[in-house]
Amino acid sequence: MICVNNGICYKNDSNNLQFFLIGDTGGLPIYPYTTYAQKLIAKSLAKIGDKKNIEFTISAGDNIYFTGVKDEFDERFQESFENVYKGKALEKPWYLIAGNHDHFGNISGQIAYTNRSQRWCLFKTYPASYYKVSYAFGKNATLVEFLMIDTILLCGNTRDITEAGFIDMIFATVQKNPNTPKDPVAAKTQLDWIEQQLNSSRADYLFIVGHYPLYSISEHGSMNCLIEKVKPLLEKYRATAYHIVTEHSLASDNVEKIQLHYIVSGAGSRSDHSVKHMDTVPEGSLRFNYPTGFNPVSQLGLSTGGFICADMDREKAIFTFYNGKGKQKYSCVITPRKKFAVGEGRNDT
Repeated sequence: MICVNNGICYKNDSNNLQFFLIGDTGGLPIYPYTTYAQKLIAKSLAKIGDKKNIEFTISAGDNIYFTGVKDEFDERFQESFENVYKGKALEKPWYLIAGNHDHFGNISGQIAYTNRSQRWCLFKTYPASYYKVSYAFGKNATLVEFLMIDTILLCGNTRDITEAGFIDMIFATVQKNPNTPKDPVAAKTQLDWIEQQLNSSRADYLFIVGHYPLYSISEHGSMNCLIEKVKPLLEKYRATAYHIVTEHSLASDNVEKIQLHYIVSGAGSRSDHSVKHMDTVPEGSLRFNYPTGFNPVSQLGLSTGGFICADMDREKAIFTFYNGKGKQKYSCVITPRKKFAVGEGRNDT
């Protein structure tokens, strides 16, 4: 793997690229600082990662439960991340974004920790926590781009607290479907950045990674803010998929006539069996949902959890959904996006 100053990492020795999708890996704020599900998943990630020659992991928020970190020296980085994920494949880069629980704490501390870890990567487009990751692989340099966005900056947080403790979180007023950013100017700046990146992208595969969902059947439900602000851009510029993790589940949706996939992988340390917002997802769009059934303690991490492994070549990308024990539950195939020619279609609606 060679990474150059144009921001693209090149994998020239293989016509395939493999990576993990995971989220909500933040463990617990008290001893042992991890959950049963998280430790189970870590073992499966290491085993499958070595077998499939994983290049990196995409981790989409709620990196440290329940109120993020105090600063870049917080012991939770070791207790809930570094000491949990062992193995050759998991020593490779982890590209992370901030979730709502991370924003309860010190986001600058998580960004700064990037300079202290060999694998934790939470970059910024100054001064905010969003950025782009680019990989090219194979003799034809098939290009894959990830726009790692901060949906809390776009839409607001579920509780109006920052650098807070657990007690502050418990007593703060809950906003179930945030629709108002705390800093409208910063939100507009990020939205403009997203459109600029989508507009200029010539990637064969273009993924947008955010913490909040556009569509979800589970506890939190679909996010009107993102449906209004982000969804039109994804469709206009023909993105490949939107990957989110707020819901503690695994899911796959293909919404409406445009070939745009919504992939949920938010069971990295706990899981959610809820289907209470089934009516907020377009009829017939849901392809898969896990876990099912009833488990009253799954939100405490007393479950198997799950993750996704992606294996792509120039013709297709296969997304395989695993439970925490490494058992395959589902797979889907996503094809490369239809790209614009230079100057074509920019004003399409």
